[in-house]
Amino acid sequence: MQGLENLGSTCAINSLVQIICRNHYLRNIILEYELSKDGIVDNLKEILVLMHEKQKSLRPRKFINNIFKILNGTFKYGEQIDIYELWLFLSQEIIKEINEDERYHSVISDIKITDTFNKGLIINNDNDFAKLLLNKSPLKNKFLYYNIKLNNNKISKYQSSIQGYFLNIITCLNCYNTLYNFESFITLNLNIINSNNSIADMINELYKEEVRCDNWKCENCNKNSRYKKECKIWDLPKVLIIIVNRFSDITKKNEEPININDVLNFKKGTILNNIKLEKKYYLSSLALHMGNVDGGHYVAICNNDTSYYNLYNDINVSNIDNFKIDNKYAYMIVYNKL
Repeated sequence: MQGLENLGSTCAINSLVQIICRNHYLRNIILEYELSKDGIVDNLKEILVLMHEKQKSLRPRKFINNIFKILNGTFKYGEQIDIYELWLFLSQEIIKEINEDERYHSVISDIKITDTFNKGLIINNDNDFAKLLLNKSPLKNKFLYYNIKLNNNKISKYQSSIQGYFLNIITCLNCYNTLYNFESFITLNLNIINSNNSIADMINELYKEEVRCDNWKCENCNKNSRYKKECKIWDLPKVLIIIVNRFSDITKKNEEPININDVLNFKKGTILNNIKLEKKYYLSSLALHMGNVDGGHYVAICNNDTSYYNLYNDINVSNIDNFKIDNKYAYMIVYNKL
């Protein structure tokens, strides 16, 4: 049944491996690579071959030992691991290993790019903003600059499959000078608003404008004025990893139930890198956390490219349904581009 034995508080590692294995984008990319035998990518590839192609359950001691060896100081054997932190560090290590091999990454741009759009712009209406989204606009150039800078001018198939970009916008409400800055992400972190939120509801909260008045000072008019802050989606990856912020309060876990959408639909105009583009995502998998801020247990629920889902609880695998409504344990949710 392709389960993974728990080797001592390794349920987070087991659940994340199952999520990767059952995701055809991530699994197929990892299976393409032929990297160092001592690395995380090769260890993970070995597990994916045994589980997916040979349909075996495993005792993944080699992979787990290597994780604690490579991520020494970040995680300790036997302690409770947060699956969100594990995803961040594991992805960082995978990207690092891939980028060390010239066969598996490409150069983003051979031309030196400079940021000529760093002092902001006064936007009077929606037409002015639409002009900023044209192919050869200063904003497109600014994105290319930051994409090169943040990724050291290298991009791999794995990285482009999980990395998206926000566009953060700050507008001075005195002179209306507007600043634009890009921020990369490999997880979309969402706040629980109230009971029975859906994932779509929480994503919509990202687009809400905030008006603030604090110590911020406008560089254009040199005044400590009120300002408007917005976060918009610039680009989305093929694999959209969502984290539900259940641990934003370090003293108490938020177990408000949420509803899991089968499909997420980002309509035209939502993704600013290409406002004519519409993207749909379907539910691939999720990790559940049962417990509190001090500890607990992780399991994974994954779609196997069929109409049903399996529950992966370490070595035990079973069918599951009726998990999408009023789910108070969903912590990491994975969608694939349709």
